[in-house]
Amino acid sequence: MIVLGIDTSCDDTSVALYDTDSETVLSEMVSSRMELHARYGGVVPEIAARQHLELLLPMIERVHEDAGVAPDPETIDLIAVTRGPGLIGGLLVGFSCAKALSLGWNVPFVGVNHIEGHLVSVSLSHQHVPYPHIAMIVSGGHSELYKAVSPVEYSLLGETRDDAAGELLDKTGRLLDVPFPAGRVIDEWTIKSNPDDSHPSFPRPLIDRENIEFSFSGLKTACLYFLRSDESRKYARETIGAEVLRSVVDCLLAKSLLACRRENLQTLVISGGVASSEYFRKTAEGFALENNLEVLFPEQRHCTDNASMIALAGWHRYRVNGADSYELDCEASLSVGEC
Repeated sequence: MIVLGIDTSCDDTSVALYDTDSETVLSEMVSSRMELHARYGGVVPEIAARQHLELLLPMIERVHEDAGVAPDPETIDLIAVTRGPGLIGGLLVGFSCAKALSLGWNVPFVGVNHIEGHLVSVSLSHQHVPYPHIAMIVSGGHSELYKAVSPVEYSLLGETRDDAAGELLDKTGRLLDVPFPAGRVIDEWTIKSNPDDSHPSFPRPLIDRENIEFSFSGLKTACLYFLRSDESRKYARETIGAEVLRSVVDCLLAKSLLACRRENLQTLVISGGVASSEYFRKTAEGFALENNLEVLFPEQRHCTDNASMIALAGWHRYRVNGADSYELDCEASLSVGEC
């Protein structure tokens, strides 16, 4: 079966073709126009939606050309499209396009939860991912831990009380005059830094509590007040940013370990945009060895938003529930398990 995947949930426009028989991505494209949003310090929904409208159909034609597959019902067996969560304008562009192609080609379509796409993205690069396992999604809008029973069944174990980890890094970037998005720059600073050198001391919120919850707003406030203090003049902004990321990763891994221990599971899957952090990945490898865990990440290109994960998640949903009705609508707020 060949699945056409479409993702327009935020600012990136992404299209992919996935072959379920060979379990391979035949072709994928992601168009990011971050320079259009950087001047505003964040994603502008109206600009993002207009870009999706301009780019989507040409990209669908391009992935078919790259894969050597004809864009017609003789070759496409299923269309999978992000239903939510995300920015409603962008979601409507992708969802409307998927429905139109489904009707025109007489091919079934299925709406996919964007977060479930991230949760299965590890299978794009790792065959035989064991179930059940603990799954952590870490991005600009989400910091959550799930017990993944199967590719279509998840139970929420814990989440952030306030800011998501990626949101904190972007806000820290603004405080340190780093252009949006700041995560990649802060990650580079952290990789180059020496944790044994003098650095500010930031809190690790909730790290010693026996609850599976995150809280990052206090860390943001601590950074803000530190930058207003005379002591901050002793440190370069690179040193400050690196310590913020170290604090975030310490909290994420501590709560992940707690979830693994409580559920008696040895496999931890980490996905989402923050999972592309080189520092996070290297630290998690050492953490896994120390705690006798198996930690799996998607390839870095599949940590950020992409349509390959939507195609894969859509196929899993289709196998279990069949095609969706054309009466289905996209939703800006959609919980995992709601499809």
